[in-house]
Amino acid sequence: MNTKVLLLLSSIFLTACGGDESSTTPLESVANTPSTPTVAEPTDLEIALEDLQDIMNATSPTGSYEGYILPESDDFLNIPQDPNNPITAEKVALGKLIYHETGITSDGLGKTDMDNTWSCASCHNGQNGFKSGIRQGIGEGGVGFNHRTFAEGMEELADIQPVTSPTVLNTAYQEVMLWNGQFGNVVGGIVNVGIDPERHFTEGTPKGENLRGFAGLETQALAGLVVHRMNAAEPDSILSTNEKYQMMFEAAYGTSQPNDMLEAAALAIAAYERTILANQAPFQKMLRGDANALSLEEVEGAKVFFGKGGCAGCHNGPALSSPVGSLASEVFMTLGFNDLDMWEDTVGEVNQATKEGRAGFTGDEMEKYAFKVPPLYNLKDTNVFGHGGSFTSVADVVRYKIMAVAEHSEVESTNLDHRFVPLDLTDEEVSNLVIFLEDGLHDPDLMRYVPEELPSGNCVTNNDEQSREELGCTDNGQ
Repeated sequence: MNTKVLLLLSSIFLTACGGDESSTTPLESVANTPSTPTVAEPTDLEIALEDLQDIMNATSPTGSYEGYILPESDDFLNIPQDPNNPITAEKVALGKLIYHETGITSDGLGKTDMDNTWSCASCHNGQNGFKSGIRQGIGEGGVGFNHRTFAEGMEELADIQPVTSPTVLNTAYQEVMLWNGQFGNVVGGIVNVGIDPERHFTEGTPKGENLRGFAGLETQALAGLVVHRMNAAEPDSILSTNEKYQMMFEAAYGTSQPNDMLEAAALAIAAYERTILANQAPFQKMLRGDANALSLEEVEGAKVFFGKGGCAGCHNGPALSSPVGSLASEVFMTLGFNDLDMWEDTVGEVNQATKEGRAGFTGDEMEKYAFKVPPLYNLKDTNVFGHGGSFTSVADVVRYKIMAVAEHSEVESTNLDHRFVPLDLTDEEVSNLVIFLEDGLHDPDLMRYVPEELPSGNCVTNNDEQSREELGCTDNGQ
């Protein structure tokens, strides 16, 4: 065993990444450690970590394991962002409240008593890994927090999603948004270069927000405020009438009444979303210096992920999605997942364009049934996976990928991604891979991104009677 191996992790991971330029990074510290004649034999964990380092160095887009490190949430300079919407602490603070504010949802189409009961977080909440926790997220017309159902008489009027709600976690690393990537212009990326303008900038539809020239998260926030029936721009909006919100707009934009209140609110939401990072997951702690953050099983699972399993061929970069700057072929993949309408209890019709994923947006037959590669952190916070919610556990998804047999009967084999091939993994390798995905990539404290109270005094996230009871809200919120 060479000196590098013998000394591995005796001093490894002692300093956090970043900060003082003189500090050593976790894995580099080994090279700077003086040799001693009395070094203990390396443990299985130490040896596995060294092997993992070598594998990650080979798979990382940057050529180094450091390319997988997520920045701190207040390290704005190192968080990917829209140059037209620079992140500031003031925007983030404002966006955090608007994102959870039920007081802006007063433009609903249903019963008047449903107003002020839902928020952005109804379908993307911290307790569920910033997903909805159910196959079809429900905004207006839903009651209950974690397992939302329809309020009486709202089945036809409810704001319900035709695909599963993607996570907002780590989406700073996604240049375009939605499963088909329809939101986002060419801001620092090339994903939507060459898309027919009539498809990309369709006026009179949510895609018309692309005309504003912002990146994906910003454009989605703009479209979402309107689509999900939120009153952000009208003079009677709580954003324009509440004293605290007015002070926060002043701090963020230099005026309490921006000329375009909708845009200002959306940009604040997007700035906040870019800071929602799973940087406290054990894998991230390991990368920053904690040699004991991962169990041996988790490290072995990570070796399968980045190595033999080939998972990093699709899930790469800090978010384990598609790295910033990826081609469309690297962002969207056809793996033959079933659509939402496979379920007998699916509400509403899943139209053909939605079913076809990327092709439903671009019109390109070669992109039929291709969907965006999602980030992989905090998977175990829900039991809904895939754009159609066709999987109920991480293990199910792993087994599906290993078998590489498309479950969607309409997906032609010629459309399947070339990386969708059977894998020769042992039962132990599969078990370790699942453990890494579920536990090694799980940030245990996403609630740090959720406000304790709102300027409206409403319950945080949902404010219907059932949700208030489930969340333990008082008359003054949480």
